Amino acid sequence: MPKLTENYSFKKPLGTESALIGVLNENFDAIDEVLTPSVDDTVAPAANVPKGKLSGVLGWIANRIKAITGKSKWYEAPSINLETVAQHIGSGTHPNATQSVAGFMSAADKKKLDGATASNTTNTMMLRDSSGRAKVSSPSSSYDIANKTYVDTNCVRKNYAATMDAILTAQSNSSYTTKQVRNIVFWTSGDTPPSTSNGDIVIKVF
Repeated sequence: MPKLTENYSFKKPLGTESALIGVLNENFDAIDEVLTPSVDDTVAPAANVPKGKLSGVLGWIANRIKAITGKSKWYEAPSINLETVAQHIGSGTHPNATQSVAGFMSAADKKKLDGATASNTTNTMMLRDSSGRAKVSSPSSSYDIANKTYVDTNCVRKNYAATMDAILTAQSNSSYTTKQVRNIVFWTSGDTPPSTSNGDIVIKVF
């Protein structure tokens, strides 16, 4: 009766026995099966395990790969590889974030954020102060932001006495019972009144 190996029970003929071809083939078939194991990545290795069968050891390794990558399967590609991590730790190089991909901030962008201010400083990002305000310079084009100084200087403030230095032309209409601004036309000479529109008030000056 042949002896069996400790782990996989391969048959070992005794020295007094003949080595049968069938026994050798049975051993080879068993070896072929052992060398093509299924990998179960759901089982974590126990502490201080000295050894294990090939299928079990491969399963432990696959389980630890999952723990390292954070993926649900050991064969899934990690979100970031160790080379990229090493570059970031060792030399500070790293991929910058884009509008569609998360990453790290570039030095130029960090400089912009650090330079943000509530003052009207050129080439800086706007930052509200503790009162929620921010300053801008006086506008120079149609799409510039207008600050309070510009508005106070160029616009008539509510409940504030001011002299209007522009010509105001009222809308021509016949809604005479509605409160509104009227055009006042002075008729200073001649027998023919000046040209007017609906709603205008004509004053004859003698």
